[in-house]
Amino acid sequence: MCNRCCVPTMHLLRFVIACYISLNVSFSFTLVRRVKQGKEMQVISDLQQRPNKGRLTIEKSIVSFYDLCTLTQIVTCIIHAVQTRVCAARTFQNNFFASSTFELAPSIVYKTANCTFNATRDIYAFNQVEMTFNASSINDVFVDQAVQMRLSIFIMIVALFLGIVNHSCVENNFFVIEIRNFTFYKDLLSSTEIILLCYVMQIAAASHPPALLLRDYLSYCGITKHVFLPYLGNATMYVFAAVGFTSYLVGLFFYLWNSLPKYGVMSPAEIEEYKAWLRQRKAEMEQSRVFIEQAKRLHAQIQLMQTADFSMGRGKDGAREQVPIVPPPPLYPSTAYAPPNYPYANPALPPGMVYPPVNPNMPAPQLFGVGAPSAFLPPGYTPANSRRRPTCRAPRHTLREPACPASVTCPIL
Repeated sequence: MCNRCCVPTMHLLRFVIACYISLNVSFSFTLVRRVKQGKEMQVISDLQQRPNKGRLTIEKSIVSFYDLCTLTQIVTCIIHAVQTRVCAARTFQNNFFASSTFELAPSIVYKTANCTFNATRDIYAFNQVEMTFNASSINDVFVDQAVQMRLSIFIMIVALFLGIVNHSCVENNFFVIEIRNFTFYKDLLSSTEIILLCYVMQIAAASHPPALLLRDYLSYCGITKHVFLPYLGNATMYVFAAVGFTSYLVGLFFYLWNSLPKYGVMSPAEIEEYKAWLRQRKAEMEQSRVFIEQAKRLHAQIQLMQTADFSMGRGKDGAREQVPIVPPPPLYPSTAYAPPNYPYANPALPPGMVYPPVNPNMPAPQLFGVGAPSAFLPPGYTPANSRRRPTCRAPRHTLREPACPASVTCPIL
C-alpha cells in the first residue's frame, strides 16, 4: 500500500512545484501594470530605500530563504494531505472528502462490536472527565477526528496560497495594488496568513486529545495495527505553521537590524553606492520642491486673473454702479459745444480719455483739421485722417518730410 502511494505522491509533488514556479512568473507579468511598486523591501528601513532594480545582498538572500520556506510548506502540506487520505480510506468505508454515510471499516466494526471502554481524561477545557464508550457512542469521536483532519487540509491549502502570493510580492517588490479607486495593501495578505497559521496550530492541538482517546480505545479492543486515522500524527501541521512563522520572524529580525542607526549589514561598496544614491535622491527632492513652488505661484496668478473684477465698481447691493457718460470738452470755443451746466462739478476724467496720447515732438493734430467743425475748414479740404497719404520715395534713414503732390494743398505750418 505504501509503494502504491509513493509514486503518485512524487508526481503530485513535481506538479505542485511546477505550478508554484509558473504562478510566480505569471504573477510577476500580469500584475505589473496594476501594481504600484514600492521602493523598499520588507527587510530594510525607509532610509535605505533603493530603486526597483537595486537590491542589497541581504534582500537577495531573504528572497531565496522565502522560496525555501514556501517549498517546505508545499512538501509538508502534500504529505499531510496524502497521509490523511490514506488513513481515512482505511478507517471509513465511504469517501472522506465528500458528504456520505458514516460507516467504519469492517475490521474496526468487528473488533469493537462487544467492547466497552471506561476512561477518565482531561479533554479540551475540562479536567477529569469520566467517559464510557461502546460500539455506538464511539462514532461521535471518530466524526470529530475526521472533521478536524479535513478542516486542517483546507486551512493549510489556503494559508499556502496566501504565502505563495505574499512571497511573490516580496520577490517582485510589490507593495500596493491600485485598480482605479481601489487600493489593496500587501500587509492584509500577511495578516491573513498569520491568522491561518495560528488556526492550523489550534487544530493540531485540539485534535490530539480525541486522537489519544481513540488510540486507547482501539488498543483496548484488540486492534494492534497503527494504520487508522487516530494514529495519524500532527507533526506535519506543526512543521507547516513553524516554517511560516519562521519566515516572518527572520524577516522581522533583519528589518529591525537594518533599522538601527547605522548602515546595517551592507558591504563597504554598497555603503558608498547607497551614499551616492542618497545624495542624488536629495537633489531630486529639492528640484521637485522648487517645481512645486513654481507651480503654486503660477496657479495663484491664474486664480487672481480669473477672479479679478475689471469693471468700474459695484454698489452696496452688488449691482454695477451707473457712471454718467460725460462728453469731452470741445476743442474749439463755441456755444453749441459748451459743456452742460451740471449742479455739481464736472467729473474729472483721465487725460488719456479726453485727449488721445500724441507725440510731443509732432505738431498738434488741430493744425491738420482733426476735431474742427466744417465751418473752420477751407472748401474742398479733406481731413488728414481720411485722405490717402502720398507715397514717399525717400530712403528710410533720412528724417526729411516727404514732398506733397501739386494737386493737394498742404497746410501752412
